[in-house]
Amino acid sequence: MKLSNFYWVLPKFFLTFLLAISIPFSIIADNNDKPNVIIFFVDDLGWVDTGVTGSDLYNTPNIDRLAKEGMLFTDAYSSSTICSPTRASLMTGMAPERTRVTDWIDGHWVNQGEAWRAERPLQPPVWTAKLELHHHTIADLLSENGYRTAHIGKWHLTPRSNDPEIVEPYYPHNRGFEVNISGNQWGAPGSYFWDYRRSGLDGLESRVANFPPEKETKGLYLTNMKTNHVVRLIQEWQNEPFFINFSYYQVHTPIQGRPDMVHYYQQILDSGEDFLHTDPEYAAMVEAVDRSVGRVHAKLEELGLDDNTLIIFTSDNGGLDRGDGTPTNNYPLREGKGTAYEGGIRVPMIVRWPGVIPEGTVSEEPVITHDFFPTILEITGAEASSEHFVNLDGVSLMPILENPSVTLDREALYWHYPHYHTQGATPYTAVRAGDWKAIHFYEDDRIELYNLVEDISEVNDLSNEMPEKAEEMRSMIEARRDAVDAQIPITNPLYQDKFEQK
Repeated sequence: MKLSNFYWVLPKFFLTFLLAISIPFSIIADNNDKPNVIIFFVDDLGWVDTGVTGSDLYNTPNIDRLAKEGMLFTDAYSSSTICSPTRASLMTGMAPERTRVTDWIDGHWVNQGEAWRAERPLQPPVWTAKLELHHHTIADLLSENGYRTAHIGKWHLTPRSNDPEIVEPYYPHNRGFEVNISGNQWGAPGSYFWDYRRSGLDGLESRVANFPPEKETKGLYLTNMKTNHVVRLIQEWQNEPFFINFSYYQVHTPIQGRPDMVHYYQQILDSGEDFLHTDPEYAAMVEAVDRSVGRVHAKLEELGLDDNTLIIFTSDNGGLDRGDGTPTNNYPLREGKGTAYEGGIRVPMIVRWPGVIPEGTVSEEPVITHDFFPTILEITGAEASSEHFVNLDGVSLMPILENPSVTLDREALYWHYPHYHTQGATPYTAVRAGDWKAIHFYEDDRIELYNLVEDISEVNDLSNEMPEKAEEMRSMIEARRDAVDAQIPITNPLYQDKFEQK
């Protein structure tokens, strides 16, 4: 297995050297030179799903270039193990347990049959399956500060409904974005191939809404079509500050790569070499994202906007690893999307801003999706209400972006998921404090304890060996839950009835 390019096996002195040579920069931007902001928000991209973060198969030169010219975060996390909560956190700077958007909309509980539910001793609380309208989004605040704003791609923050009148107020173009292309209530397209529909269905049920007219889409692979619009908007807005949330549907299911690229990867896999990643369709999807990033970056350079544009590249949760390395493999992390372990929440993250962020630097500081909200506010000069700031869970990353040796004044990161997921997750709350991570599983009230520096694969549960540390971490979880009034799962009457009948 070719693992020589995994950054997590780089000699420690090399990372230390990168940090030592880092020189703090200052932001040199005034109200007449507001920086542009582009977020490349990839769906389900795993921690090792790019070349710079460890893949031995996926071809990602444009993403790797961002890391070479910016800052790579080795310990970056999504706000949740699943998509909608993380997206709500990106928009608000609040953790999922605070907005109560704690599962993907509409969640597994309502999509599985009664027999499946009867096997679970707990059931989810009555959570908020939408991003409530009273929350100000980052787009609201930037548009008020003179920014042009666009959302391109996956949204998945509307109520569960096929009634346009119900979902319309929650769409991106009513949440601060003046342009919305393909942002709707769906978490995945019907197809990545034109006309992007689920076969045999019409209307919203076909998973098509807010797509451009046929003349702008016909025959185009979905990612290529959306990239065309991002490039067009940059061209149109080049003389004004802009914020573009490029939210890929890729690499979410259905796993469908362009045939020419799939053929290329199949030939590589047929060569007889042993690879960590082995799905040619998925590899083609990853490369399609990389080519998209490259096209957008090239347009910024062509127009002379590159130096004044903050680029953020990350994922909404860990990679989908079904346990057999398909469609991707999260090794050395344990498990994947929809679980409590590192494979479900640790994600790739790169931030690039020439003249501010030192090139080729690495930060090992734990950071999380909801940190982007206050970071972007600080960078752009946009303002949120005092009420919003009181409820803010994210912290600005600017001190790290200017100097990667800095650590944040934050005790811990938390994840709260009071739900079941078909990938294997049972309701839990987790905390990472320094090198330590603990997970509280609600079904049996147990605590698992790991030292992530010594055991990144979470193989050795230390809760029995170090009961005092485990209880310390449990106390942190309970204090956090109480502080934000986090919802917890409740007894499942279907399970109780089944148990009593035996």
